[in-house]
Amino acid sequence: MDTSAQYCVQGRLWPRPRQRTSYIKLLNHSLVFSLICICVGAHASAQDITQIKHMVFIIKENRTFDNYFGTFPGANGATQGTISTGQVIPLGHTPDRVRDMGHTYQNAATSMNGGKMDKFDVGVAYCNEGGDYMCLSQLQQSDIPNYWTYAQIFALADNMFSSLEGPSYPNHLYTVAAQSGGAINNPNDPTNPSAPSWGCDMSSGSTVQVMDGSGNITSQFPCFDFRTLADSLQDAGVSWGYYAPGKGQVGYIWSALNAINHIRNGPLWTTNVFPDTQFIQDAQSGNLPAVSWLVTGNNSEHPPSSTCQGENWTVQQINAIMSGPLWNSAAIFLTWDDFGGFYDHVPPPSLDVYGMGPRVPLLIISPYAKPGYISHTQYEFASVLKTIETRFGIAALSSRDAQANDTLDSFNFIQAALPPLNLSQRTCPLGPIFAYGGQRVGFGNVVIGTTSSPINRTASNSGDTTLEITSVVASNNFAQTNTCGTSIAPKGKCTFSFTFSPTHTGPYTGTVTITDNATTNPNQYQLTGTGLAALATSPSRLTFASQKVGTTSNPQTVTVTNNQTTTVTISSITVSGDFTQTNTCGTSLAAGASCAMSVTFSPTKTGTRRGTITITDTAYGSPQTVSLTGTGS
Repeated sequence: MDTSAQYCVQGRLWPRPRQRTSYIKLLNHSLVFSLICICVGAHASAQDITQIKHMVFIIKENRTFDNYFGTFPGANGATQGTISTGQVIPLGHTPDRVRDMGHTYQNAATSMNGGKMDKFDVGVAYCNEGGDYMCLSQLQQSDIPNYWTYAQIFALADNMFSSLEGPSYPNHLYTVAAQSGGAINNPNDPTNPSAPSWGCDMSSGSTVQVMDGSGNITSQFPCFDFRTLADSLQDAGVSWGYYAPGKGQVGYIWSALNAINHIRNGPLWTTNVFPDTQFIQDAQSGNLPAVSWLVTGNNSEHPPSSTCQGENWTVQQINAIMSGPLWNSAAIFLTWDDFGGFYDHVPPPSLDVYGMGPRVPLLIISPYAKPGYISHTQYEFASVLKTIETRFGIAALSSRDAQANDTLDSFNFIQAALPPLNLSQRTCPLGPIFAYGGQRVGFGNVVIGTTSSPINRTASNSGDTTLEITSVVASNNFAQTNTCGTSIAPKGKCTFSFTFSPTHTGPYTGTVTITDNATTNPNQYQLTGTGLAALATSPSRLTFASQKVGTTSNPQTVTVTNNQTTTVTISSITVSGDFTQTNTCGTSLAAGASCAMSVTFSPTKTGTRRGTITITDTAYGSPQTVSLTGTGS
């Protein structure tokens, strides 16, 4: 009998898992359990998860299974995809740094097309620039060799789905609570859209789209108070920690507990939320809690960040666990939070109105992970939570983790413990790299007919070859000047100066597109602003209830505000129809000042009566008007 091709479980020799030979070659030493069959008593169980004392949940950014492991042997991957025309095209090559593409709830829903998975080219914003179909692309083993090594040695799940068909914010909430509170998109702060925060410490005007179980979408402040797994662990006396970048740092937006009011604004934020930079020290010294979450910033692999540098960061964290005293009792769950706009060929199951979303990779790394195992069991983020709940005897948080499969099929707790596998970091490819110095530029409120003060960004080429610039184009009511010229030398810098000149009230979005020779081409600054009336009336229309002919209604008030930086001269305020007004405005209104108009309705006939208040002045957009409506009875 060839025992080198077998391994022992409960006194029997079983076929050795796929790629076991490569495992032995890689480790360069023989494993005792690969040659010797150790009989285990009947009391032992392959599902005895109590040997795991430390569970680490690492969440990275924006990749599908096909994007990372579509060519992995034995896995359910794809190397081609169908686009909206019905054409089947090969999946191209994803560069180490790739532009950020659309991955909102709406992008995902359109792309998946009811499970047909054939509209990524039209559903994903910035998918197809110059015919590159970048959203239908993938990396090869040579691009992410260490991730592939983990998959070959430990366990890989090829039926793991993001919990919601949308972006980071709601999916990160699923990683801590098995729900998102109905949130389906990332939050928005209209006064400061570049603010690096998503949660309870955002400004008061911030909102997030929330959908109920019937599909109705509203907006609310992005701060929730539902129960999380952290609360359950705390109540059960199980130690836990959330490692993430701090406020003001890149990656703070992915610190999911910032969106939970009783944690963000309570004592647990101080006692249990730690800097991501502390994780290695805690792992090496054996001070990790029983359950850890770990997210990071520039090394998250969120486009346009480097995949290679992100993989190196991950290897550092896992090496710290493997080289510390906790490896023999550890289970590491490494996943990616959402599809990031990338194609995947497997239709997600429809559990509820929220998802699931496209597949994402999941690597399970543990001494007790089945070696070389590919799990085809349906997983989602709630599956990791359910595994933790199973280990510590904790009740489910929602219907998602109650119904989810746990990940125990990927473990064998009676196998000889797999030894640590400390991998080496790689030298990452460079070339020209466009660094934004802050990609999002928010102007807030700007009075129509004026131009904002400039907002500057210092761009740079962090690569090792010259960045050649072909064109720079601003859209909508935004403009730019720059000092870059036609090229930026390696490690060189230049300045972009942006302005906003609104011509109507309301929100604006735009881009400044830099066409260049970087692999992330085109590079785009994202600009937002809101046009504000020079002389604003609030409200802009009044409606009076039914009023008896020949009588006068109670007054309603209209507030007039001068949003300009100079005094406005008012030449007249007139009113038409069955309406009258008095006001405190006088003949001028100072910059930033307000006055009030008191309006009454005295119908002369039955039926609908209409009128208009007209303000003639020196402000941009004069005359300003207020529409009036009432009903005579």
